[in-house]
Amino acid sequence: MPGMSSPFARLGSGFVIVVAASLAALPATAKDRAKDKTDFVCTQVMGVSVTGDWYTGGFETGVDDGRFQAMTRKHGFIEFWADASNEIWSVPVVSPCTKRSNNPDRVVLTTVNWNYKTVAEWTLALNQAVATLKNKYKGLRRIELLTMLRGPGNATCGDPKTVVAPAIDEAIAKVAAAHVNLVVAGPKIEAPACTVFTKGGPHYVPEGFAEVAKVYAAHYAKN
Repeated sequence: MPGMSSPFARLGSGFVIVVAASLAALPATAKDRAKDKTDFVCTQVMGVSVTGDWYTGGFETGVDDGRFQAMTRKHGFIEFWADASNEIWSVPVVSPCTKRSNNPDRVVLTTVNWNYKTVAEWTLALNQAVATLKNKYKGLRRIELLTMLRGPGNATCGDPKTVVAPAIDEAIAKVAAAHVNLVVAGPKIEAPACTVFTKGGPHYVPEGFAEVAKVYAAHYAKN
């Protein structure tokens, strides 16, 4: 009625105050979880030679290059990155981040092995790699596990190495589930066309470096 205050209005106001007070009382760690976790200071891209090919082929021009660096090597298979004492860890960093270069807060690791066939084999190697990365870089907030570049539709472009087997995706998902808030499955990136590959893949023709770099940059410019 006119001139009378509404109990619903008072209840509504009280509800807002309670919610605001509750949010203010959240511990800092909880507040941090609510923040956008994509604001990484230094992302280290790691993997095999083709990883380095797209990284140096124009990837940095499509992202904030001061926040990205690379550490790749020919035949940089997952079992080598999983071994903390392997000489692969002496590979120099390419185009270091402007901050935290020695202690990146995100690692994007291309996971490659041409002999593993089972989920168990992949899961073991991936878990070992995660443990090694955590020990190497104490400030890590995220580890993204990538596969090799897939052919369009994850179909062969002439070489079976352009097809990512279901066991690999399954193992990555399994490891990510075991390391919540740290490990995530990377994007399932596909080649824009089979023409980026030489001899059907997995290596690229010279012109393919830039084409593949654009695909990866399009994702990581926003993530």
